[in-house]
Amino acid sequence: MGNQSSKGNSATKGEVYHMLLVGETGSGKTSFLNLVYNVQLVHVLGFATSAKQFRKYNKIKFENPSKRPMESATIGSELYEVRFEDMTIEIIDTSGFGNTRGFEIEKQNVKNIVDKVNDVEYINCICFVINGRQARVTPQFQYVISETSAVLPKMSVKNMVVLLTNTRDETEANIDMKEVTSFLGGEIMQENIFCLENPYCKLEKLRNKKPDLPCEEIATGLKDDFSVASKTLEAILTSMMRLNPVKTCDFMTLFVMKEAVEKATLKLMIACQNQASLITVIELKKKEIDEALKMKTLNQSFRNTYTVTKIIIVYTEDRNALCGADGCYSNCHPKCILPKQGDHKVKMCDKDIIKLCHCMDEVTNICSKCHHSFDTHYHMMHKFEKKDEQFTYFDEAMKERYEKAVKSVEALSTLMKDQLDSKLKMAMEEVVQLSEDLINKVNHFEEHASAASYAKLIKCQLILVEQRIKATPADGVVNGIMSKLAKTKEQLEEKLQLVMKV
Repeated sequence: MGNQSSKGNSATKGEVYHMLLVGETGSGKTSFLNLVYNVQLVHVLGFATSAKQFRKYNKIKFENPSKRPMESATIGSELYEVRFEDMTIEIIDTSGFGNTRGFEIEKQNVKNIVDKVNDVEYINCICFVINGRQARVTPQFQYVISETSAVLPKMSVKNMVVLLTNTRDETEANIDMKEVTSFLGGEIMQENIFCLENPYCKLEKLRNKKPDLPCEEIATGLKDDFSVASKTLEAILTSMMRLNPVKTCDFMTLFVMKEAVEKATLKLMIACQNQASLITVIELKKKEIDEALKMKTLNQSFRNTYTVTKIIIVYTEDRNALCGADGCYSNCHPKCILPKQGDHKVKMCDKDIIKLCHCMDEVTNICSKCHHSFDTHYHMMHKFEKKDEQFTYFDEAMKERYEKAVKSVEALSTLMKDQLDSKLKMAMEEVVQLSEDLINKVNHFEEHASAASYAKLIKCQLILVEQRIKATPADGVVNGIMSKLAKTKEQLEEKLQLVMKV
Protein backbone atom coordinates (compact mmCIF):
# COMPACT_ATOMS: atom_id res chain seq x y z
CA MET A 1 0.00 0.00 0.00
CA GLY A 2 1.42 3.37 -1.03
CA ASN A 3 2.29 5.72 1.82
CA GLN A 4 1.62 9.46 1.84
CA SER A 5 3.57 12.13 3.61
CA SER A 6 2.05 14.32 6.28
CA LYS A 7 2.43 17.50 4.22
CA GLY A 8 -0.59 19.82 4.11
CA ASN A 9 -2.81 20.46 1.15
CA SER A 10 -2.23 24.22 0.79
CA ALA A 11 0.76 26.16 -0.53
CA THR A 12 3.26 27.41 1.99
CA LYS A 13 6.00 29.97 1.48
CA GLY A 14 9.20 28.21 0.55
CA GLU A 15 7.34 24.97 -0.23
CA VAL A 16 8.95 22.66 -2.81
CA TYR A 17 6.58 20.73 -5.08
CA HIS A 18 7.60 17.84 -7.32
CA MET A 19 5.99 16.91 -10.63
CA LEU A 20 6.73 13.75 -12.67
CA LEU A 21 6.18 14.61 -16.32
CA VAL A 22 5.36 11.68 -18.62
CA GLY A 23 4.35 11.58 -22.26
CA GLU A 24 4.86 9.74 -25.51
CA THR A 25 7.06 11.14 -28.26
CA GLY A 26 5.24 13.97 -30.07
CA SER A 27 2.73 14.65 -27.30
CA GLY A 28 4.04 18.18 -26.63
CA LYS A 29 5.66 17.31 -23.32
CA THR A 30 8.90 19.18 -23.96
CA SER A 31 7.04 22.28 -25.15
CA PHE A 32 4.90 22.18 -22.02
CA LEU A 33 8.04 21.98 -19.90
CA ASN A 34 9.41 25.08 -21.55
CA LEU A 35 6.09 26.84 -20.93
CA VAL A 36 6.13 25.89 -17.23
CA TYR A 37 9.70 27.10 -16.91
CA ASN A 38 8.61 30.52 -18.17
CA VAL A 39 5.51 30.55 -15.94
CA GLN A 40 6.41 33.91 -14.40
CA LEU A 41 6.91 35.41 -17.83
CA VAL A 42 3.76 33.81 -19.22
CA HIS A 43 1.82 35.48 -16.41
CA VAL A 44 2.71 38.97 -17.63
CA LEU A 45 3.55 38.36 -21.30
CA GLY A 46 1.76 40.74 -23.66
CA PHE A 47 1.74 43.61 -21.20
CA ALA A 48 5.20 45.06 -20.57
CA THR A 49 7.44 42.06 -21.26
CA SER A 50 9.21 41.33 -24.52
CA ALA A 51 8.91 37.91 -26.18
CA LYS A 52 12.69 38.05 -26.49
CA GLN A 53 12.86 37.11 -22.80
CA PHE A 54 11.11 33.77 -23.45
CA ARG A 55 13.77 31.03 -23.43
CA LYS A 56 14.10 27.27 -23.46
CA TYR A 57 14.75 25.35 -20.30
CA ASN A 58 15.89 21.99 -21.67
CA LYS A 59 19.49 21.29 -20.79
CA ILE A 60 21.49 20.87 -23.98
CA LYS A 61 23.42 17.81 -22.74
CA PHE A 62 20.14 15.95 -22.37
CA GLU A 63 18.85 16.81 -25.82
CA ASN A 64 18.70 14.12 -28.48
CA PRO A 65 20.92 15.18 -31.44
CA SER A 66 18.83 13.19 -33.94
CA LYS A 67 16.53 15.25 -36.15
CA ARG A 68 14.20 12.39 -37.04
CA PRO A 69 10.61 13.40 -36.12
CA MET A 70 9.67 10.16 -34.36
CA GLU A 71 12.54 10.30 -31.88
CA SER A 72 12.12 11.92 -28.50
CA ALA A 73 13.72 15.33 -27.92
CA THR A 74 14.65 14.16 -24.43
CA ILE A 75 17.01 11.22 -24.00
CA GLY A 76 17.21 10.99 -20.22
CA SER A 77 15.30 11.77 -17.03
CA GLU A 78 16.34 15.11 -15.52
CA LEU A 79 15.23 17.23 -12.58
CA TYR A 80 14.32 20.83 -13.55
CA GLU A 81 13.64 23.61 -11.06
CA VAL A 82 11.04 26.36 -11.62
CA ARG A 83 10.28 29.35 -9.38
CA PHE A 84 6.66 30.49 -9.14
CA GLU A 85 5.87 33.27 -6.72
CA ASP A 86 7.16 32.02 -3.33
CA MET A 87 7.22 28.36 -4.33
CA THR A 88 9.73 26.09 -5.96
CA ILE A 89 8.53 23.51 -8.46
CA GLU A 90 10.88 20.67 -9.36
CA ILE A 91 9.88 18.80 -12.52
CA ILE A 92 11.22 15.35 -13.35
CA ASP A 93 11.19 15.28 -17.12
CA THR A 94 11.17 11.76 -18.55
CA SER A 95 12.37 10.63 -21.94
CA GLY A 96 9.60 10.33 -24.51
CA PHE A 97 8.43 6.74 -24.82
CA GLY A 98 7.38 4.99 -27.99
CA ASN A 99 10.08 6.39 -30.25
CA THR A 100 12.29 4.57 -32.74
CA ARG A 101 15.48 4.28 -30.71
CA GLY A 102 14.86 0.67 -29.75
CA PHE A 103 13.64 -1.57 -26.95
CA GLU A 104 16.79 -1.31 -24.84
CA ILE A 105 16.45 2.50 -24.72
CA GLU A 106 12.79 2.15 -23.70
CA LYS A 107 13.67 -0.39 -21.03
CA GLN A 108 16.29 1.96 -19.59
CA ASN A 109 13.71 4.77 -19.48
CA VAL A 110 11.81 3.11 -16.64
CA LYS A 111 15.01 2.60 -14.65
CA ASN A 112 15.96 6.27 -15.28
CA ILE A 113 12.56 7.41 -14.01
CA VAL A 114 12.86 5.41 -10.81
CA ASP A 115 16.41 6.60 -10.21
CA LYS A 116 15.48 10.23 -10.75
CA VAL A 117 12.30 10.01 -8.66
CA ASN A 118 14.39 8.50 -5.89
CA ASP A 119 16.48 11.69 -5.82
CA VAL A 120 13.57 13.56 -4.23
CA GLU A 121 11.67 12.76 -1.06
CA TYR A 122 8.14 12.86 -2.42
CA ILE A 123 6.05 13.40 -5.57
CA ASN A 124 3.06 15.75 -5.58
CA CYS A 125 1.85 15.18 -9.10
CA ILE A 126 2.22 12.71 -11.97
CA CYS A 127 1.33 14.60 -15.11
CA PHE A 128 0.53 12.57 -18.24
CA VAL A 129 0.81 14.71 -21.39
CA ILE A 130 -1.45 13.52 -24.24
CA ASN A 131 -2.08 14.95 -27.68
CA GLY A 132 -5.77 15.78 -27.33
CA ARG A 133 -6.26 15.92 -31.09
CA GLN A 134 -5.60 12.23 -31.61
CA ALA A 135 -8.75 10.19 -32.08
CA ARG A 136 -7.91 7.37 -29.71
CA VAL A 137 -5.32 6.05 -27.33
CA THR A 138 -2.35 5.10 -29.48
CA PRO A 139 -0.31 1.94 -28.99
CA GLN A 140 2.59 4.25 -28.08
CA PHE A 141 0.57 5.84 -25.26
CA GLN A 142 -0.55 2.42 -24.08
CA TYR A 143 3.12 1.50 -23.94
CA VAL A 144 3.94 4.71 -22.03
CA ILE A 145 1.25 3.93 -19.44
CA SER A 146 2.24 0.30 -19.33
CA GLU A 147 5.89 1.07 -18.61
CA THR A 148 5.26 3.98 -16.24
CA SER A 149 2.44 2.38 -14.27
CA ALA A 150 4.69 -0.60 -13.57
CA VAL A 151 6.36 1.43 -10.83
CA LEU A 152 3.39 3.46 -9.54
CA PRO A 153 2.33 2.76 -5.92
CA LYS A 154 -1.36 2.30 -5.08
CA MET A 155 -1.98 5.78 -3.70
CA SER A 156 -0.30 7.48 -6.67
CA VAL A 157 -3.53 7.14 -8.71
CA LYS A 158 -4.95 10.07 -6.72
CA ASN A 159 -1.94 12.16 -7.76
CA MET A 160 -2.43 11.73 -11.50
CA VAL A 161 -3.09 14.74 -13.71
CA VAL A 162 -3.89 14.56 -17.44
CA LEU A 163 -2.92 17.40 -19.78
CA LEU A 164 -4.53 17.36 -23.24
CA THR A 165 -2.31 19.40 -25.55
CA ASN A 166 -3.29 21.10 -28.82
CA THR A 167 -6.77 21.77 -27.39
CA ARG A 168 -8.27 24.88 -25.77
CA ASP A 169 -11.03 22.95 -24.04
CA GLU A 170 -12.53 19.46 -23.92
CA THR A 171 -14.87 20.23 -26.83
CA GLU A 172 -11.83 20.27 -29.09
CA ALA A 173 -10.46 17.06 -27.64
CA ASN A 174 -10.95 13.95 -29.78
CA ILE A 175 -9.47 11.57 -27.24
CA ASP A 176 -11.87 9.48 -25.13
CA MET A 177 -11.00 10.11 -21.49
CA LYS A 178 -12.75 6.91 -20.39
CA GLU A 179 -10.31 4.98 -22.56
CA VAL A 180 -7.42 6.98 -21.10
CA THR A 181 -8.46 6.33 -17.49
CA SER A 182 -8.93 2.63 -18.22
CA PHE A 183 -5.26 2.43 -19.10
CA LEU A 184 -4.22 4.55 -16.12
CA GLY A 185 -5.88 2.06 -13.79
CA GLY A 186 -8.01 4.53 -11.86
CA GLU A 187 -10.59 7.27 -12.26
CA ILE A 188 -9.03 10.70 -12.86
CA MET A 189 -10.97 13.48 -11.15
CA GLN A 190 -12.43 16.04 -13.55
CA GLU A 191 -10.58 18.88 -11.79
CA ASN A 192 -7.32 17.08 -12.64
CA ILE A 193 -7.94 17.08 -16.41
CA PHE A 194 -6.63 20.14 -18.27
CA CYS A 195 -6.54 21.36 -21.87
CA LEU A 196 -3.77 23.53 -23.29
CA GLU A 197 -3.17 25.15 -26.65
CA ASN A 198 0.48 25.89 -25.98
CA PRO A 199 1.44 29.40 -27.16
CA TYR A 200 5.09 28.46 -26.81
CA CYS A 201 4.71 26.26 -29.93
CA LYS A 202 3.27 29.23 -31.85
CA LEU A 203 6.09 31.41 -30.58
CA GLU A 204 8.70 28.96 -31.86
CA LYS A 205 7.00 28.66 -35.23
CA LEU A 206 6.85 32.44 -35.67
CA ARG A 207 10.51 32.77 -34.70
CA ASN A 208 11.49 30.14 -37.25
CA LYS A 209 9.27 31.37 -40.07
CA LYS A 210 9.75 35.12 -39.50
CA PRO A 211 13.07 35.62 -37.72
CA ASP A 212 12.97 39.37 -38.54
CA LEU A 213 9.59 39.94 -36.94
CA PRO A 214 9.98 42.27 -33.91
CA CYS A 215 9.62 40.48 -30.58
CA GLU A 216 7.18 43.12 -29.36
CA GLU A 217 4.89 42.37 -32.29
CA ILE A 218 5.09 38.61 -31.56
CA ALA A 219 4.23 39.25 -27.91
CA THR A 220 1.28 41.42 -28.80
CA GLY A 221 -0.06 38.83 -31.29
CA LEU A 222 0.08 36.03 -28.74
CA LYS A 223 -1.25 38.06 -25.82
CA ASP A 224 -4.60 36.28 -25.60
CA ASP A 225 -3.00 32.84 -26.04
CA PHE A 226 -0.55 33.49 -23.23
CA SER A 227 -3.34 34.85 -21.05
CA VAL A 228 -5.30 31.58 -21.42
CA ALA A 229 -2.13 29.52 -20.94
CA SER A 230 -1.32 31.45 -17.78
CA LYS A 231 -4.69 30.56 -16.27
CA THR A 232 -4.25 26.91 -17.26
CA LEU A 233 -0.79 26.74 -15.72
CA GLU A 234 -2.05 28.35 -12.55
CA ALA A 235 -4.89 25.80 -12.39
CA ILE A 236 -2.46 22.90 -12.91
CA LEU A 237 -0.10 24.18 -10.23
CA THR A 238 -2.99 24.86 -7.84
CA SER A 239 -4.27 21.33 -8.41
CA MET A 240 -0.80 19.95 -7.72
CA MET A 241 -0.50 21.89 -4.48
CA ARG A 242 -3.64 20.40 -2.98
CA LEU A 243 -2.63 16.79 -3.69
CA ASN A 244 -1.15 14.79 -0.84
CA PRO A 245 2.44 13.87 -1.72
CA VAL A 246 3.49 10.28 -2.26
CA LYS A 247 6.78 9.19 -0.75
CA THR A 248 9.24 8.32 -3.50
CA CYS A 249 10.66 5.43 -1.52
CA ASP A 250 7.44 3.63 -2.50
CA PHE A 251 8.46 3.94 -6.16
CA MET A 252 11.80 2.28 -5.52
CA THR A 253 10.22 -0.34 -3.27
CA LEU A 254 7.73 -1.20 -6.01
CA PHE A 255 10.44 -1.23 -8.65
CA VAL A 256 12.49 -3.67 -6.57
CA MET A 257 9.39 -5.84 -6.06
CA LYS A 258 8.65 -5.73 -9.78
CA GLU A 259 12.17 -6.86 -10.59
CA ALA A 260 11.85 -9.59 -7.95
CA VAL A 261 8.68 -10.90 -9.63
CA GLU A 262 10.29 -10.75 -13.07
CA LYS A 263 13.38 -12.51 -11.76
CA ALA A 264 11.22 -15.20 -10.13
CA THR A 265 9.39 -15.73 -13.42
CA LEU A 266 12.62 -15.97 -15.38
CA LYS A 267 14.05 -18.44 -12.86
CA LEU A 268 10.90 -20.53 -13.22
CA MET A 269 11.12 -20.41 -17.02
CA ILE A 270 14.80 -21.36 -16.94
CA ALA A 271 14.08 -24.23 -14.56
CA CYS A 272 11.35 -25.47 -16.90
CA GLN A 273 13.69 -25.15 -19.88
CA ASN A 274 16.43 -27.06 -18.04
CA GLN A 275 13.89 -29.66 -17.01
CA ALA A 276 12.70 -29.98 -20.62
CA SER A 277 16.29 -30.43 -21.79
CA LEU A 278 16.81 -33.09 -19.13
CA ILE A 279 13.66 -34.89 -20.22
CA THR A 280 14.92 -34.81 -23.81
CA VAL A 281 18.11 -36.52 -22.67
CA ILE A 282 16.12 -39.07 -20.65
CA GLU A 283 13.87 -39.86 -23.60
CA LEU A 284 16.93 -40.26 -25.82
CA LYS A 285 18.53 -42.64 -23.34
CA LYS A 286 15.29 -44.63 -23.09
CA LYS A 287 15.30 -45.05 -26.86
CA GLU A 288 18.92 -46.16 -26.69
CA ILE A 289 17.98 -48.74 -24.05
CA ASP A 290 15.11 -49.99 -26.23
CA GLU A 291 17.43 -50.27 -29.22
CA ALA A 292 20.03 -52.11 -27.14
CA LEU A 293 17.36 -54.53 -25.86
CA LYS A 294 16.22 -55.21 -29.41
CA MET A 295 19.80 -55.83 -30.45
CA LYS A 296 20.26 -58.18 -27.48
CA THR A 297 17.12 -60.14 -28.44
CA LEU A 298 18.09 -60.35 -32.10
CA ASN A 299 21.55 -61.69 -31.34
CA GLN A 300 20.92 -63.84 -28.28
CA SER A 301 20.94 -67.00 -30.47
CA PHE A 302 24.61 -66.56 -31.39
CA ARG A 303 25.25 -70.01 -29.77
CA ASN A 304 23.48 -72.92 -31.52
CA THR A 305 23.59 -76.54 -30.27
CA TYR A 306 22.84 -79.34 -32.72
CA THR A 307 22.03 -82.99 -31.73
CA VAL A 308 22.90 -85.92 -34.06
CA THR A 309 21.45 -89.39 -33.32
CA LYS A 310 23.71 -92.32 -34.31
CA ILE A 311 22.94 -96.08 -34.51
CA ILE A 312 25.59 -98.25 -32.92
CA ILE A 313 25.92 -102.02 -32.42
CA VAL A 314 26.41 -103.11 -28.83
CA TYR A 315 27.59 -106.60 -27.78
CA THR A 316 25.23 -108.63 -25.52
CA GLU A 317 25.55 -111.92 -23.72
CA ASP A 318 22.36 -113.18 -25.35
CA ARG A 319 21.50 -113.67 -28.97
CA ASN A 320 19.06 -111.32 -30.58
CA ALA A 321 17.12 -111.14 -33.83
CA LEU A 322 18.01 -107.80 -35.46
CA CYS A 323 16.69 -106.12 -38.62
CA GLY A 324 19.32 -104.60 -40.87
CA ALA A 325 16.92 -103.09 -43.39
CA ASP A 326 17.89 -99.55 -44.46
CA GLY A 327 16.61 -97.12 -41.83
CA CYS A 328 15.09 -99.82 -39.62
CA TYR A 329 17.74 -101.17 -37.28
CA SER A 330 15.14 -102.72 -34.99
CA ASN A 331 15.81 -105.10 -32.14
CA CYS A 332 12.97 -107.39 -33.23
CA HIS A 333 13.47 -110.29 -30.80
CA PRO A 334 15.82 -109.80 -27.87
CA LYS A 335 17.19 -112.92 -26.17
CA CYS A 336 16.18 -115.17 -29.02
CA ILE A 337 16.68 -118.91 -28.17
CA LEU A 338 17.41 -120.12 -31.72
CA PRO A 339 20.51 -122.32 -31.86
CA LYS A 340 23.79 -120.78 -32.77
CA GLN A 341 24.94 -121.52 -36.26
CA GLY A 342 27.85 -120.12 -38.11
CA ASP A 343 29.80 -117.10 -37.16
CA HIS A 344 28.22 -114.47 -34.98
CA LYS A 345 29.37 -111.71 -37.29
CA VAL A 346 26.91 -109.84 -39.48
CA LYS A 347 25.52 -111.94 -42.40
CA MET A 348 27.38 -115.04 -41.35
CA CYS A 349 24.35 -116.88 -39.93
CA ASP A 350 21.99 -119.18 -41.77
CA LYS A 351 19.01 -117.14 -43.03
CA ASP A 352 16.70 -120.09 -42.89
CA ILE A 353 17.24 -120.33 -39.17
CA ILE A 354 15.80 -116.79 -38.89
CA LYS A 355 12.52 -118.06 -40.31
CA LEU A 356 12.10 -120.03 -37.12
CA CYS A 357 12.35 -116.91 -34.92
CA HIS A 358 9.35 -116.17 -32.83
CA CYS A 359 8.94 -112.73 -34.47
CA MET A 360 8.59 -114.21 -37.99
CA ASP A 361 5.24 -115.14 -39.58
CA GLU A 362 5.26 -118.83 -40.49
CA VAL A 363 3.50 -118.28 -43.81
CA THR A 364 4.93 -114.97 -45.12
CA ASN A 365 8.25 -114.99 -43.30
CA ILE A 366 7.62 -111.28 -42.51
CA CYS A 367 8.71 -109.88 -39.16
CA SER A 368 5.75 -108.99 -36.96
CA LYS A 369 7.79 -106.27 -35.28
CA CYS A 370 9.38 -104.31 -38.15
CA HIS A 371 7.40 -105.78 -41.05
CA HIS A 372 10.52 -106.52 -43.07
CA SER A 373 11.40 -109.84 -44.75
CA PHE A 374 13.33 -112.49 -42.87
CA ASP A 375 16.32 -112.07 -45.20
CA THR A 376 17.04 -108.57 -43.76
CA HIS A 377 17.34 -110.00 -40.29
CA TYR A 378 20.32 -111.30 -38.33
CA HIS A 379 20.66 -113.65 -35.39
CA MET A 380 23.62 -112.53 -33.28
CA MET A 381 24.94 -111.57 -29.84
CA HIS A 382 24.52 -107.85 -30.52
CA LYS A 383 21.78 -105.29 -30.48
CA PHE A 384 21.20 -101.84 -31.95
CA GLU A 385 21.32 -98.75 -29.73
CA LYS A 386 20.73 -95.04 -30.51
CA LYS A 387 23.31 -92.56 -29.25
CA ASP A 388 22.86 -88.75 -29.33
CA GLU A 389 25.89 -86.55 -30.01
CA GLN A 390 25.72 -82.70 -29.57
CA PHE A 391 27.67 -80.08 -31.54
CA THR A 392 27.81 -76.37 -30.51
CA TYR A 393 28.26 -73.59 -33.12
CA PHE A 394 29.16 -69.97 -32.27
CA ASP A 395 28.37 -67.05 -34.61
CA GLU A 396 31.18 -64.70 -33.60
CA ALA A 397 29.60 -61.61 -35.21
CA MET A 398 26.30 -62.19 -33.43
CA LYS A 399 28.13 -62.90 -30.18
CA GLU A 400 29.98 -59.57 -30.40
CA ARG A 401 26.75 -57.67 -31.05
CA TYR A 402 25.00 -59.45 -28.17
CA GLU A 403 27.74 -58.71 -25.65
CA LYS A 404 27.87 -55.07 -26.76
CA ALA A 405 24.09 -54.76 -26.34
CA VAL A 406 24.24 -56.28 -22.84
CA LYS A 407 26.89 -53.76 -21.78
CA SER A 408 24.89 -50.87 -23.26
CA VAL A 409 21.73 -51.87 -21.40
CA GLU A 410 23.61 -52.15 -18.12
CA ALA A 411 25.44 -48.83 -18.55
CA LEU A 412 22.34 -46.89 -19.65
CA SER A 413 20.19 -48.41 -16.91
CA THR A 414 22.78 -47.41 -14.32
CA LEU A 415 22.89 -43.87 -15.74
CA MET A 416 19.10 -43.59 -15.60
CA LYS A 417 18.85 -44.94 -12.07
CA ASP A 418 21.84 -43.21 -10.45
CA GLN A 419 21.82 -39.81 -12.19
CA LEU A 420 19.05 -38.84 -14.60
CA ASP A 421 16.08 -39.98 -12.49
CA SER A 422 17.40 -38.18 -9.41
CA LYS A 423 18.09 -35.03 -11.44
CA LEU A 424 14.57 -35.14 -12.87
CA LYS A 425 13.14 -35.44 -9.38
CA MET A 426 15.20 -32.43 -8.27
CA ALA A 427 14.05 -30.49 -11.35
CA MET A 428 10.42 -31.22 -10.52
CA GLU A 429 10.90 -30.08 -6.93
CA GLU A 430 12.63 -26.91 -8.17
CA VAL A 431 9.72 -26.05 -10.50
CA VAL A 432 7.23 -26.55 -7.67
CA GLN A 433 9.30 -24.35 -5.33
CA LEU A 434 9.83 -21.61 -7.93
CA SER A 435 6.13 -21.61 -8.85
CA GLU A 436 5.20 -21.04 -5.21
CA ASP A 437 7.89 -18.37 -4.89
CA LEU A 438 6.52 -16.52 -7.93
CA ILE A 439 2.98 -16.47 -6.55
CA ASN A 440 4.26 -15.24 -3.16
CA LYS A 441 6.17 -12.39 -4.82
CA VAL A 442 3.14 -11.47 -6.93
CA ASN A 443 1.01 -11.35 -3.77
CA HIS A 444 3.59 -9.10 -2.12
CA PHE A 445 3.63 -6.81 -5.18
CA GLU A 446 -0.18 -6.66 -5.10
CA GLU A 447 -0.12 -5.16 -1.61
CA HIS A 448 1.85 -2.12 -2.79
CA ALA A 449 1.03 -1.63 -6.50
CA SER A 450 -1.69 0.28 -8.27
CA ALA A 451 -4.27 -1.73 -10.19
CA ALA A 452 -2.68 -0.77 -13.53
CA SER A 453 0.83 -1.74 -12.49
CA TYR A 454 -0.42 -4.96 -10.93
CA ALA A 455 -2.40 -5.91 -14.05
CA LYS A 456 0.52 -5.14 -16.34
CA LEU A 457 2.91 -7.21 -14.28
CA ILE A 458 0.58 -10.22 -14.22
CA LYS A 459 -0.03 -9.99 -17.98
CA CYS A 460 3.71 -10.01 -18.67
CA GLN A 461 4.27 -13.05 -16.45
CA LEU A 462 1.29 -14.83 -17.99
CA ILE A 463 2.75 -14.41 -21.47
CA LEU A 464 6.00 -16.07 -20.39
CA VAL A 465 4.23 -18.92 -18.58
CA GLU A 466 1.91 -19.58 -21.54
CA GLN A 467 4.83 -19.61 -23.97
CA ARG A 468 6.66 -22.11 -21.76
CA ILE A 469 3.60 -24.38 -21.57
CA LYS A 470 3.11 -24.29 -25.35
CA ALA A 471 6.79 -25.05 -25.94
CA THR A 472 6.72 -28.17 -23.78
CA PRO A 473 5.36 -31.47 -25.18
CA ALA A 474 2.50 -32.93 -23.17
CA ASP A 475 3.67 -36.47 -22.50
CA GLY A 476 3.67 -38.66 -19.43
CA VAL A 477 7.16 -37.70 -18.31
CA VAL A 478 6.43 -34.01 -17.95
CA ASN A 479 2.77 -34.13 -16.90
CA GLY A 480 3.66 -33.55 -13.26
CA ILE A 481 5.74 -30.45 -13.90
CA MET A 482 3.42 -29.05 -16.55
CA SER A 483 0.43 -29.48 -14.26
CA LYS A 484 2.21 -27.33 -11.67
CA LEU A 485 3.02 -24.71 -14.30
CA ALA A 486 -0.58 -24.83 -15.52
CA LYS A 487 -1.71 -24.30 -11.91
CA THR A 488 0.56 -21.24 -11.68
CA LYS A 489 -0.98 -19.90 -14.90
CA GLU A 490 -4.46 -20.48 -13.49
CA GLN A 491 -3.59 -18.59 -10.29
CA LEU A 492 -2.21 -15.64 -12.28
CA GLU A 493 -5.31 -15.56 -14.47
CA GLU A 494 -7.56 -15.51 -11.41
CA LYS A 495 -5.60 -12.59 -9.97
CA LEU A 496 -5.82 -10.72 -13.29
CA GLN A 497 -9.58 -11.24 -13.47
CA LEU A 498 -10.00 -9.90 -9.94
CA VAL A 499 -7.96 -6.76 -10.58
CA MET A 500 -9.77 -6.10 -13.89
CA LYS A 501 -13.10 -6.07 -12.03
CA VAL A 502 -11.94 -3.37 -9.63
